Amino acid sequence: MTLISILIALIIERLDARGKYWQMQTYASIYLDKSQGFSGLFQQSIFVLLWLLVPALLVAGAARFIDFVLWQMLVNVVVLLVCLGCVYYREKYKGYLNAMQRNDSEAASLYALQLGQKRTEDQRGGETLGQTLAWINFRFYCTVIFWFVALGPAGAVFYALVRSFADAVRSGKADMLKPHKKMLQALLFWLDWLPARIASFGFLIIGNFNKGTSCWLKHVLNFSISNRKMVTETALAAEQVEAQHIGCTVEALCMVKLVKRNVLFFLAIIAALTLFGNVS
Repeated sequence: MTLISILIALIIERLDARGKYWQMQTYASIYLDKSQGFSGLFQQSIFVLLWLLVPALLVAGAARFIDFVLWQMLVNVVVLLVCLGCVYYREKYKGYLNAMQRNDSEAASLYALQLGQKRTEDQRGGETLGQTLAWINFRFYCTVIFWFVALGPAGAVFYALVRSFADAVRSGKADMLKPHKKMLQALLFWLDWLPARIASFGFLIIGNFNKGTSCWLKHVLNFSISNRKMVTETALAAEQVEAQHIGCTVEALCMVKLVKRNVLFFLAIIAALTLFGNVS
């Protein structure tokens, strides 16, 4: 049922689920607004953590409320659609491609900056747009799928909510949580840590294994580097892009193809685990 739920959610998400009510950010903002009434409890990080667990526990209860396969599958699909959604980034990426097609470099640069790119085509060093896209895909697809498989819909909800709260604090939209910024970042780091290693290993399998292995081995047990660096550097090393195209649109297109294949790799692993009875 786990694999079927993921497949259904991915198909629906790709075809139609693009409204604001299919985005975790919408519900995270509502939940954060409701939290204002309990601001006195947020003096300690432990209460923030417990507050983050409440929606996950409610979802877990809803999934088990009725012992019926179709009901549980419905809960799974709805939760995945909400947690997987990244319409904002998808629209910016499409805008970037359209701008490049009409040779509007200024508009393309603006879209790239909105995606979070840290390097333009005429700069060296930093993170390329392709690497940024690989990181976005990891956060909104691979990690959500990982925690859904590991802990069910409650795991997916908890991760997506922590991700949304951490992003809100980083962007200055959650003043109440600013004192707990380090706690949220540390929590998100550990939630991303293992999925980052697995996703990066997937890049080796579906990309250039020889070229990417040295980068993966260098980072896999290094706790001092960020998960973003682990994912982005391994992705770039594993994808066969000619040097003159690094940081260009060609590299971004190649990287998008790579991360899509990586999601399929994730699904193949889940299918194998299902066959051997390790995943229900």
